Amino acid sequence: MLKRFSLTLSFFALSVGSAYATSPPKPATQIINGDSVYAFETAPRLLSVYQNLDLSPADYWPSSRLVSERQNQKVAERKRFMIERLHELARSAQVEGDDDLVAKAKSFAEQIQQWPLIGAEWIGVTKINDSLQVQSGVNVDRPSLYSSFNDAASNLQANPILGAAQYQLLPPKDLGDWQVKVITPQGIQTVAFTQQDTVRDVLKQTGAFQHEYDLAEVTLISLTGLSRTSKVAYYNDAKDMPPVHGIILVGLDLSSMNDDWQLVNRQLATLLSYWNPQS
Repeated sequence: MLKRFSLTLSFFALSVGSAYATSPPKPATQIINGDSVYAFETAPRLLSVYQNLDLSPADYWPSSRLVSERQNQKVAERKRFMIERLHELARSAQVEGDDDLVAKAKSFAEQIQQWPLIGAEWIGVTKINDSLQVQSGVNVDRPSLYSSFNDAASNLQANPILGAAQYQLLPPKDLGDWQVKVITPQGIQTVAFTQQDTVRDVLKQTGAFQHEYDLAEVTLISLTGLSRTSKVAYYNDAKDMPPVHGIILVGLDLSSMNDDWQLVNRQLATLLSYWNPQS
């Protein structure tokens, strides 16, 4: 703590020392880490933030997040939109006589209020590794909610300049043994699994097929924010691995609804990409 506190003082000293001559410039970027505030007079690169906060290099930091008030406001707007959208869906489903969908849409609308969503910034471009030891996903470069220290050091795209704003840092955290959150209209369950388990295995543990006997596909949401669908029907089981410390969304059956409603599950998945992995 002493080292970090001294470092914090050194950042502010640049402004304080010049106060006698002219008004100090307002720091372009501020990073809040616990009780400390780190100020940069010019917008820093992501790697500089990690180094100045004295974080040790790591190959993979999927639990890291930079949270800004700007994104918090956007996420709050997304939540309000999604709740209104689900209530509209419930009213339309009632007209169609789909009472099951009415109940499930209302249930999701109530759930969203309690989801631990945060305004995490999409920070740079990072390679998503499909290694079982790391993360179930696809091997591509894409914008991500996290960035590894090593990638930021070696890849300019993964070492972006942070805009002038105040950010709260959720530093790297060991999330423990493999587990996944299964989100259904009935609620949220956390399930531990191993590399031998498939998405279908996890769904069986939660009783998802008892509520949706004809469940054909679900959405997998990884810690990086990537989402994709996975086939889970017994006759078409893709045998995908659950996303490590990610989310399996059992969405709504929209087959009775017109095209205007077919994006609802995708919109739910987008909202869930802002789930706080440290919650």
